[in-house]
Amino acid sequence: MSTDKQLDKTLNIGTEIRLAEGIKKHVKIGTIALIRQVREEMDGVVHKFSFSIGRKKWEATEDREAVDWPKVEDTYKKVFNLVLVEEITEEEYEQIDQDGIEELDKLLDRFLF
Repeated sequence: MSTDKQLDKTLNIGTEIRLAEGIKKHVKIGTIALIRQVREEMDGVVHKFSFSIGRKKWEATEDREAVDWPKVEDTYKKVFNLVLVEEITEEEYEQIDQDGIEELDKLLDRFLF
C-alpha cells in the first residue's frame, strides 16, 4: 500500500467523488458508528435525494402521506456533510450538476444498504 493511501486510511478518507466542474469531495470510510449515525438521521426518509430537490410541501391525500420536502432536502444536506470529509458549502450545493446528483444518490446507498 502506498504511503498516501495508508495516510488516507489512517485519516478515515475514502474515495473521491465529483459533484460538479471543479467540485470534488472525499468520502469518509464507512465505520459502524458512521453507518449507524447515517441510518438514524435517514430514518423515515423514503425518497431519493434527486426526487426531493426543490419540491414544495405535499399535503396528505387519500393516495399519499404529507411530505415536508424542504425538511427532507435539509436532512440529505446534513447527512452528506456527515459522510464527506470536506463539507459541501451552500454555494457548492447550488452548483451540483446532474452527474453530481447521481453520485450523491449512490453515495448514500453505500451507507444505507
